[in-house]
Amino acid sequence: MDIYNQCHSASYLKPFFNDFVVSYLDKYYIEGVQTANPQNEVEERALTFFVKTISSVKSINNLFLLGDIVSARILIRSLFELMVLMKKINKDKEEFVRFSKAYGKFKSIDASKIQLEEIKNKGEYFEAFYTEAELTANLVNLKREIEELGFLSTWNKTDGRPKVEGYFEIKQMAIDVDMEYLYSTTYKNLCFDTHTSSNHFYKYIFQDVSGNKLLNLHPYLHELDLMIYTTCSVLIGFFECSEDLLRIDRKCTANMQFEKLIEISFILKDKLLEQGHLKKNGIIAPIR
Repeated sequence: MDIYNQCHSASYLKPFFNDFVVSYLDKYYIEGVQTANPQNEVEERALTFFVKTISSVKSINNLFLLGDIVSARILIRSLFELMVLMKKINKDKEEFVRFSKAYGKFKSIDASKIQLEEIKNKGEYFEAFYTEAELTANLVNLKREIEELGFLSTWNKTDGRPKVEGYFEIKQMAIDVDMEYLYSTTYKNLCFDTHTSSNHFYKYIFQDVSGNKLLNLHPYLHELDLMIYTTCSVLIGFFECSEDLLRIDRKCTANMQFEKLIEISFILKDKLLEQGHLKKNGIIAPIR
């Protein structure tokens, strides 16, 4: 099969986005970490989301530069989840921390049970890091700590594990922070590449105007500007919460530069819509 191996595509936004990430985001990251002085567990978790978001954006930019838009889309999906978590903790604060602690303890219970089962079966290459007594005592302590947080340490749907895990279900969180539309559109679309599906092979094998089938090594490359636009749209919520939770000045240089990038991105909105209409009719083309 012939190969479509184009790894570079014209982009209006790529130089602007790259300049923002390289010239401003690192400075913003250092300033944010240095000036942030978490006063409680809410702010500690917010700072963690802040650090991970900056790291993800830098990785996304590197993938844009390489032309690996599929991998970038997977990270943009994670970026959306980070933004929703940031908005959720900003909305619920102490309640978020309470659920978060219980969630982690339920996961620790799973790990302890797996290790107990391994001790019981004792495979040929098994080496125990904890004794059976230590793991059993840990299970007792974890269940007690979960109950101290106000939850049942059982599978009770009202007050136990399902309630805790349901709190962090991405769709429900998106609804709670008024991001349901972006969840149903942008997020669902990005999920195509995170979870391999039987209905998106057309992204990798397509026909040219002569009817010849080609293997596309760089899907979505012609949609690079759309992906940058999407990334910027997700980051808007992140920057808003960074100011609220970490007291980072909205008028800092990086925020001001980001606002310019948003303005440039919105200028392309009509062209991106035109590209979408062409795609609906089976025409794959970069914006012009």
